[in-house]
Amino acid sequence: MIRIDPNSLNAEMVRGDTGTFSVRPKVNGEYVLKEGDHLWFTVRKIKDHTILLQKDVTEFDDGKAEIIINPSDTANFEIGNYIYDLKMIREDGTVDSLIPGGRDSAYLSIKRGVK
Repeated sequence: MIRIDPNSLNAEMVRGDTGTFSVRPKVNGEYVLKEGDHLWFTVRKIKDHTILLQKDVTEFDDGKAEIIINPSDTANFEIGNYIYDLKMIREDGTVDSLIPGGRDSAYLSIKRGVK
């Protein structure tokens, strides 16, 4: 399971768990994700920005993208903090960062599970 703060989008999850969340961006009051668009979810190391996980979602249900983090996606992550970003790339080439507050990334904290 993944927990996401609705204001900052900072998130936390247990290493090796399944995490699923949805993104449904609006522009001028209308949902904008449609066929031909891409929503990229990318997790990076804080120190050197090395990409550790990347998902490209291209199928949308009524403007909503579902991002699924499988257990194998984080199984080898070290316990600690990372950054992630959500980028919407529309068919016309428009690119939008979907992290609030003018930031280009949010924090993802990977926790240790119960043994």
